[in-house]
Amino acid sequence: MPIGTSKAGLLGGKIPVPGGSETFNTSGTFCAPPGLTVVNVTGYGGAGNPGTPGGTGGRGAGGAGGAGGDFNPVPGGPSPVIVPSSGGGAGAPAGSSSPGSNGNGGLASTIFGFSFPGGVGGTGGTAGTPGVAGNAGGKGSSCEFNGGCGSAGTGTAPCGFAGGKGRGVSTCACFCKCCGITAVTVLGGGGGGGGGLTGAGPNPSPSISQTGRPGGPTGGGPGGTGGRARWDSCGCRSSCSSTPGTSGCAGNPGAGGGGGGGAATAACINQPIGGGAGGGGGGSGSLGGPGNAGNPGSAANPSTQNCVAVVGGTAYPVTVNGQVNISWCPQ
Repeated sequence: MPIGTSKAGLLGGKIPVPGGSETFNTSGTFCAPPGLTVVNVTGYGGAGNPGTPGGTGGRGAGGAGGAGGDFNPVPGGPSPVIVPSSGGGAGAPAGSSSPGSNGNGGLASTIFGFSFPGGVGGTGGTAGTPGVAGNAGGKGSSCEFNGGCGSAGTGTAPCGFAGGKGRGVSTCACFCKCCGITAVTVLGGGGGGGGGLTGAGPNPSPSISQTGRPGGPTGGGPGGTGGRARWDSCGCRSSCSSTPGTSGCAGNPGAGGGGGGGAATAACINQPIGGGAGGGGGGSGSLGGPGNAGNPGSAANPSTQNCVAVVGGTAYPVTVNGQVNISWCPQ
């Protein structure tokens, strides 16, 4: 080498750059060494986020109320007054449930205008198992005398509540000595109330009544009214229809339906007379199971950009959510 001649002069004015690399695990700045013109970049973003847990399983459907009791045999004799029973109300439908949401993808790492993607987000958790439906109320019994209650539908655990019992039959036979008129009145039993979401349908007190019982708190359907039949020996006849139980409130999924009102039959006192007890209220459904956890997100896969042009001596910002590695050959 001639005296007074620099290495840069021998190389045409270009400063030689030895090979090297720099790895970034956090965001920072890459300062390109003087004379550097081309680099290779390998990087990846952050891991995907986990999915959210699934929702709680829907409450089980409410049980239907039992039908009001009938009265058999139907009497013969002069013009009996016959009022049929009514059906129970439907239970409210089952509640709904939904799976969790998918997690967001991981954040990308960036440098030189290139983006290195993050991992894929995890899938959402599955919904919990649905609750069990409440049991239907029993059909009201048939009787010729006062009494006889319709059995109640039971709720299902956890947090399913029973319906109330249907009410019993009331009969009254009276003879007026002053006018010689015999009068017979029969009242069918009122239906029991359906089980609610926060409490059972109340049981009868007193047990004999034409009036249906209210539904359990939060959505239970009220019981129907028992039928009324009146017969007397002077030919005066009258009746009032029984009414069906009310369905469990649709706005409270899983509430039980009310029991139907019982039948009533009145006739000559020498003929069979009586009626049916109210149907029992349906039980409310149980709560669903808890949702399942979401799945974890996946790790990001690295990718590479080769032969990226740079300007030596320039500072380049690096955004890192995973890792970025910059390498170069001797130049």
